[in-house]
Amino acid sequence: MDNGKPIRLKIPQQHLEQFEHFKLEREAAENWAQQLPVANTRAVATQLLAALRDLNHCKIPPTVRHDVLAALSGSLQVTLANLSKRFLHQPLVMPEEPRQLAELTDNLYGELTSAYSVLAVDIVRDPDSVRDANPARLLGEAIRCGLEFTGRSILLSFQLYRPVALGGWLTLHQLYALAERQGLATLPVTSSSGAATSITATYLQVLMLGCTKPNQLRQSDMLAVYTALAQWSADVEIGTQDNMKGLFLVDLDSDQPPLYSALYGSQGSSHLRHINTDALIEHLHQLVDKDNAQGKPGIKLSDGQTLPSNMLSHLIDSLGSMSMRNFNRVRSQMPLAISVGLGAAHFHAAGTRHFEHLLHGDDYIPSESERTGGNPFLQGDKSVHDPWRRANPEKDFVRESSANAAEAALSHSIDLDERSLRAITDEDAEDPPERSYPIYRVNTINASPGGYCLEWSGSLPEEVRAGAIASVREEQGSSWSIAVIRWVSRLENASTLIGLELLSPHAVAYGAMIHSKKGETSAPQRVLLLPEITLVGQPHTLITPRAGFRERQKISLLRNGESFFIQLTRQVAATASYAQFDFRYIKQLGEVLAEDKSGPLDASYDSLWSNI
Repeated sequence: MDNGKPIRLKIPQQHLEQFEHFKLEREAAENWAQQLPVANTRAVATQLLAALRDLNHCKIPPTVRHDVLAALSGSLQVTLANLSKRFLHQPLVMPEEPRQLAELTDNLYGELTSAYSVLAVDIVRDPDSVRDANPARLLGEAIRCGLEFTGRSILLSFQLYRPVALGGWLTLHQLYALAERQGLATLPVTSSSGAATSITATYLQVLMLGCTKPNQLRQSDMLAVYTALAQWSADVEIGTQDNMKGLFLVDLDSDQPPLYSALYGSQGSSHLRHINTDALIEHLHQLVDKDNAQGKPGIKLSDGQTLPSNMLSHLIDSLGSMSMRNFNRVRSQMPLAISVGLGAAHFHAAGTRHFEHLLHGDDYIPSESERTGGNPFLQGDKSVHDPWRRANPEKDFVRESSANAAEAALSHSIDLDERSLRAITDEDAEDPPERSYPIYRVNTINASPGGYCLEWSGSLPEEVRAGAIASVREEQGSSWSIAVIRWVSRLENASTLIGLELLSPHAVAYGAMIHSKKGETSAPQRVLLLPEITLVGQPHTLITPRAGFRERQKISLLRNGESFFIQLTRQVAATASYAQFDFRYIKQLGEVLAEDKSGPLDASYDSLWSNI
């Protein structure tokens, strides 16, 4: 498919006349890689990066370049995996060492992309230089590897909530355009894991990740989604405007991810490709039905990972329909108070009362067993079984003389600072609210009736994650609203943009006890009741922790002086941090009997059972 335009792949200039790391042959490269200090991941990565950079600047035959890259492949895969473990799942504003390791990993991905791009361009320029191999097969393998490492670099940018590096998307598109032009896009190739795939499937895996709103996902969820998309890319079609229509459209000459095709209008061009996800959406709906029938354990992937159930709904929403804003955003520099986490939201919704006081009243004093829990060091008197209690040093202590009595007394005393003394004498003291549930002041960039965009400068609290519940307040004295962190984007100037979606203008804090089928109840857990908003047709819902709650469960909602019996009906939303359910109130037997007292004494029991 030749549109006459040149392929715009950026490759380094081959100006080095000598390669100093090892002899440029497969066996020498393997021996060099085996001698690397495997216990020092950073040193291994640095040496591999230096070798790749020099290799990319050397003019060598394509088969030699391919053999050397194949020899280094094993060490590179292990090193990249070890590096990732040391900087992923860190605070978004990473300390210096993890930040440097993340940059080192990105540089390795960049050099690997360049290496396979150089290999592909050399084969296209001079296919006769390929000896003892099929040039087309070698070219297809080079393009697939280039796409894979470009995709992993883009995934890394998403996982760090940073913009994709300049030229990242263009490199991806141009590698695919090269495969199209050479007629290799749909031919079978082998992935790095040994599975059968194609260049188109590898390309679509990365494109679809860009369509899934990755800034709304957590790092582990992104990796699971990326892995799943490799399995599902066969259900996605890509083609020209003449051949198909699709929800998304990608410009192969741009440095942009796919966009909604409706935003392009009716313009046509040979470098535009439509992406049709209809078959994938149908497959995802089947997976949802299967997951629901099994109790929502998630979807097991081929490499052993599990794709959480809530990710299926997210993928259906992001890949199956065009998402547009309901409200216009207005520029704003208003300060906003925010407290992050379900526990913090519950605390503020309860009127700054701790959970036990919400359940039992402000005068509640926990019993000794509740205070000590299972800690044996805080239990009652165990002197009968404790040999240390039987030993009495006072009986063995003999003062040398009455003159030294004061000195001896001092030797048996311990001076405590005021803080330690207060901690011992006040056993019931709790952490102050500002320590347990800190409140941050952040400036807004823009606002709408549906939420806010915040600019968070400086260090970011660890609990700030996409999908986390937050309570927000515009000014002192106003009530706390309930919101969810929908997306996070890290900027180059050490600040972070955070998108908040408002769920409710206020909430009611409760404790929830789950009733099992055997009649047992769980310990109370924090939940938030979001009241009905009649004006916008929003029914009442319940915000619960992510684990432990599911549809059809019967639950008692408790707070001091109040008790309601409800049943969860439908899960309407979920993230890694919380779940949101529709629910209905259930009348208990006592309530039904109280309502039926006005009936005649000889009324039949049928009416009672119908009410129940």
